[in-house]
Amino acid sequence: MFTGLIEEMGIVQQVDIIGSSGSLSIKADKVFEDLKIGDSIAVNGVCLTVVEILNSVFKVEIMKETFD
Repeated sequence: MFTGLIEEMGIVQQVDIIGSSGSLSIKADKVFEDLKIGDSIAVNGVCLTVVEILNSVFKVEIMKETFD
C-alpha cells in the first residue's frame, strides 16, 4: 500500500498500448532529484515501476488491468 506524500502532478506525454500491455511517459520535474530506474512511483494511486528516464520524462510499463 502506498503511504508516501504527493510531491507533484506530472503531465502525461505519451501513451503506447500494444495488445494487453503498454507504457506511459510522464513529464515531472521535482521527482527527478531522487528517481532512478527500478523505483516504484504512485501514479493516480497506482504503484508503477520506472523503466526509463530521459530528461524530465519517466516511463512506466502498464498492463491491461491498469489501463482499463
